[in-house]
Amino acid sequence: MFLCCLVFFCCNLPLLIYACPIYLTISLDGKTLQDANLEVNWGPECHEHPEWIGIFSEDPTTSYVQPEARITDIRNSSGKVVSDVKIGKLRFPRGWNINDVNVVPIEYPKGKCLSYYVASFNGSELLTVECLKIQPNWMSKLEHIAQMPLKDLFIPGTHASAAYVTNLTKTKSVLVKDYVIAQRMDVWSQLVFGVRYLDLSIGFDRVANTYDTSNTDNFFIVNENKFVQPLRGVLREVKHFVKVSHEIVILDFSSFPIGFYKHPERHSSLWHLLHEEFGDIVYIRNTSTNVEVKQCYELTIDEIKKNNKYIIILYPVQELPYPESESKILCPNWKRFSTAFMNTSEALDYMRLLFSKKNSSPVQNEGWVFEAVRSMEQSLNNDKLETAKERATVLNPKVTSWLKGPWSLTANVVALDYFGNTNLIDVSIYANMHKAFNMANKNFINFEIVST
Repeated sequence: MFLCCLVFFCCNLPLLIYACPIYLTISLDGKTLQDANLEVNWGPECHEHPEWIGIFSEDPTTSYVQPEARITDIRNSSGKVVSDVKIGKLRFPRGWNINDVNVVPIEYPKGKCLSYYVASFNGSELLTVECLKIQPNWMSKLEHIAQMPLKDLFIPGTHASAAYVTNLTKTKSVLVKDYVIAQRMDVWSQLVFGVRYLDLSIGFDRVANTYDTSNTDNFFIVNENKFVQPLRGVLREVKHFVKVSHEIVILDFSSFPIGFYKHPERHSSLWHLLHEEFGDIVYIRNTSTNVEVKQCYELTIDEIKKNNKYIIILYPVQELPYPESESKILCPNWKRFSTAFMNTSEALDYMRLLFSKKNSSPVQNEGWVFEAVRSMEQSLNNDKLETAKERATVLNPKVTSWLKGPWSLTANVVALDYFGNTNLIDVSIYANMHKAFNMANKNFINFEIVST
């Protein structure tokens, strides 16, 4: 049994190379998510090329169906092709749709395929099969990771997580469509797919609700200095998800670009909103002088969930007045690193520095967030103001490809814009499986057997 596990984790990469791994992502073309096309990806290091790859609406291993699209002439060791197959309306299994009521969702320890499959063939010989899948329970079900501190996990996340519009077709502003929106899926769908870290920038709108004396409904999600949507609805999506999934979610209140400067009382009002929405499910830090106080990134999943808690809130506590500044429901922000103002080669060099964790690296034994994003200002260096989608189309696949090597084993939080055009969730799950295996067998001694 141990030998099988050892072969899986130590030899998984070579096996995948010879099998030519394939997977599906969602392209960033089309005006809306429903209009987007499926992308077929293969590699890296795909040396034994299949003759053709097909996209199917059913599992080709269990039913005979004709492909909805065929891709041939596969020559490069890695590649991506945008198919003619549109994603359409995403339909999750019962219980995993945000409006499902009085339905206990089924747990999916290994994920659940949606009706989008990709398979590779030599002639009629089936080689490999993958699917576009949700991973609503991955963190709770991966063996051994519950005993690992958060800083040692690869946690998939999104940048500007709530910068989306539910009905983009009704949005008339080109600025909002092209530069403010950073995600196609709402927060609920991101979490169902497997995202476990949410990056939130908050603004205070003085005219949003002048009759609300508590000011708790004046808080809005902000991106690119524009109000996007009310914060409270986003918080309730998170609360609903963790209560049905029992997964850990990290909320990082990373910036406050509008309405907070020289207004500490607004931070206090926001604290009251967070306490109101998450009071029964947010982790409460133990600050007793009788025990060794752990940083939040040192906590394990088991420790967090011990008293049915599921939310970790990262917040710049120094912005809060006393006594909220000493609140036990808030954790100090983790270190943050971003490629926002870098070109592709600079981003690669920066990742090499960060993920090496050498003495020269600013990342050591702590919690940290890597944001693989590119700013509007950086796109101007290319003599063209690229949209958020265009920037993500270029950067996301490169970053996730670089993370498929040894860097995945040193990653902590990785946050992307438009995460759906990558397989970030699977990359993080495989990395955490490897990390957990190493942790569970760290005391294993390899005795060499010598024949006499």
